[in-house]
Amino acid sequence: MQRHTEDQIVLEFARKWEPYGGADASEILVCFGLSVDQYRARLQSALTRQSALDLDPTLYRRLLRYATTR
Repeated sequence: MQRHTEDQIVLEFARKWEPYGGADASEILVCFGLSVDQYRARLQSALTRQSALDLDPTLYRRLLRYATTR
């Protein structure tokens, strides 16, 4: 899978769960095979790429805040 596509999948997942404060650990594990910390690092990485440019600025800030909270 290409990085761009992976980024889009992570960003869409984060966008879907953002209104609920983010997905829980079991949902992240099932969907990505990652721990919450690994997922947040992956989301933060996706937010730094071109694929994040289409996000609403408010949503972008919320997702970045979530991704950088440990």
